[in-house]
Amino acid sequence: MAMRTPNFGISHAAFRQLPKLVGILAVTLLAIAAKPAANQSGALVKERYLSPIEMAFSPDGHSLYVVCQDSDEVRVVDPDSAKVIGIIHVGHVPRGIALSPNGRRLYVTNASSDSVSVIDTSSREVVQTLAAGFEPAGVVVDKSGATLYVANRLSSDVSVVDLASGHEIKRLLAGRGASYLALSPDGKWIYCTHIYPNAGAFRSEPDSEVTIIDTSTRRVVDRKALHNVAGMFHVAASADGKLVAVAQLRPKNLIPLAHVEHGAVFGDSLTLFGDDIGGTVQIPIDELDRYYALPWGVAITPDKSKIFLTTAGSQSVTAIDVSRLLKTVRTRRQSFANDLSASAEYVAARIPVGHNPRGVALSPDGKRLYVANRLDDTLSVIDTETQKVTSTIDLGGPNGIDALRRGERLFYTADFSFQGQFGCSNRHLDATIDGLQWDLEPDGFGKDIVDNRSLENLAATEPFKWNGGKPSSNSPIL
Repeated sequence: MAMRTPNFGISHAAFRQLPKLVGILAVTLLAIAAKPAANQSGALVKERYLSPIEMAFSPDGHSLYVVCQDSDEVRVVDPDSAKVIGIIHVGHVPRGIALSPNGRRLYVTNASSDSVSVIDTSSREVVQTLAAGFEPAGVVVDKSGATLYVANRLSSDVSVVDLASGHEIKRLLAGRGASYLALSPDGKWIYCTHIYPNAGAFRSEPDSEVTIIDTSTRRVVDRKALHNVAGMFHVAASADGKLVAVAQLRPKNLIPLAHVEHGAVFGDSLTLFGDDIGGTVQIPIDELDRYYALPWGVAITPDKSKIFLTTAGSQSVTAIDVSRLLKTVRTRRQSFANDLSASAEYVAARIPVGHNPRGVALSPDGKRLYVANRLDDTLSVIDTETQKVTSTIDLGGPNGIDALRRGERLFYTADFSFQGQFGCSNRHLDATIDGLQWDLEPDGFGKDIVDNRSLENLAATEPFKWNGGKPSSNSPIL
């Protein structure tokens, strides 16, 4: 495959080091910003950003509920006026959101509180707090409104909660780092994804799964095996239930990172399954000489004409034409997960949005797609027909950008790496790990095989690096 090196006025050798350098720079900025800046009076000042990450529409479409991760809030937006009309305080580091079938209750997972806030949507107040597993993330309510399912990242399981009593009934074993859930339209199944690969042999290609739960028996009934997948994020089903799409990463961690220009470090892709597919297939969203890093939020329009996918490291949304996609899948008889020429057959548009786009929500009529720009404190509104951003909603966060926010933006973007292949956050998913072993070249090819170290709560834990050989986080630890 022919590769084109962009010319930024630096040598090719220097350009090859950009992925590593941006990681060092981002971590350096994060370390500097860990100590808030002082104002003229000497008092420490730290901006309180909102960091919107997930959203849910009320059944009537008149209210959009936005989870703000850093401010521990849910902000209520009127889509017609594009104004914030309410603020609801929840637990620490909220991450997931789901509405009851009748729209009267809103459930928000609190990752650092190990709990779920139950909100009365009429009063916009928290009326109950439910216990969950370790670091809850995704959440769904079954179709009857009687049972809540909560994916717990640290315990790699799904809590099953009886809403009448408020008690957890059981835990269901899911994939490693269980994180995102979706309910099938008929209410029969729950699809669960996980952000780390399942345990496997050292230096082997990773394996993941989509865990499928039967809501009638509240049991795991299937585990769809996905080979060479590590890092699975949002999952969405079409309105007729015949197409399910999962955002995911296909790593090439067995290749020394010095060879980044000879092949993608991460392949950005979707897994598709359902009656429309007749099996399970992985399809690339990257294109020749350009990658679209960290596929994250996914939505399928009600008429099943398009799939929209946020690429969190590329500040964009990928629009996929479903009819063209299905034609490609049915025509190609062999796997094409690594064929970067394939995306031209079904990718309809790349839509620029804000920094670090994550969750998405379609308006009930499917005409507008709302995108949570986590590091902008804004929502991008996309016309699903024209595939263009029509407006941007300011959620009311701070106006200024401090050193910490600048460091976060560098950490989460892939813009500075070769062909936009990956950023620091690819290997430290939300500042944690990726569950993979990487071949770092400074000590010689095949000699420095390492696991990533989590960056969560890293302050004051020096010395850094895997072997404790670095005195500060200004040193390369990625």
